[in-house]
Formats: sequence, structure tokens, C-alpha cells
Amino acid sequence: MSGGDFAALERMISSCQALARLPEDAAPIAARKVAEELDRTASAGQAPDGTPWADKKSGGRAMVNAAKAIAVKAFGTVILITLTGPEVFHHFGAGGKPRRQVIPQGSLPAKLGNAIRLGFVEPFRKAVSK
Repeated sequence: MSGGDFAALERMISSCQALARLPEDAAPIAARKVAEELDRTASAGQAPDGTPWADKKSGGRAMVNAAKAIAVKAFGTVILITLTGPEVFHHFGAGGKPRRQVIPQGSLPAKLGNAIRLGFVEPFRKAVSK
């Protein structure tokens, strides 16, 4: 083997090692993209799947500040989405409030899945370009 062959092999090994860290490297980026998508839907008065929320009893859009009640953070390879404040009652339909879903519950809507996948693009490209 020539020196160039060893250098190519070393680059390949380095790429494989970087790919092993891909979930940890991508999670913070994916969390940011998920937060952006949830901010978009909540600000538009929609559930994460795009379903519009019911209007207030008095008319007009409900929960105009709901996006501020959403927090998204990455912990290792886990993306944690939390909801706080009175929006929680609306999310679950508790206390006689109409149910207005704010964060995903059950299956993940396609746009949030895409946000997570987009979080992997840059770290993947960086890993395989070595």
C-alpha cells in the first residue's frame, strides 16, 4: 500500500467514527428545527399536524401566546418537548377547556419528522466529507 492508500483509509475510519456520533451531534440542531416548527404551528393557531384550533367562545383566535409556553431541548440523543402554563389545560381539554393540541401527542406529524431529519443533514455532510 502506498502512503495515499493509508491516508484514504484513515479518512474513511475518521468518517465512520464521526458517523457513530451523528445522533448526539444532530440532536441540538434537530431540537432547534422542531422548536421552529412548533412555534410556527402554535403562532398560527394550529395543532402540530396543522389542524386549526377552535376559536374562543367569544370569537377570535384562542391562545395567541401559546408558542411562548413551548420549550424544546436536546439531552444527548433525546429531544424533549415541554409545555407550561395554562396552555396545558387547553392541550388536554382539562377544566372544561376545549382541546387545542399544542405539542405532539401520540404519532409524530410529518413536518416534525422532517424537522428532525433536517437536523441530521449538516452533521452528516460534515462527517462524510472528512
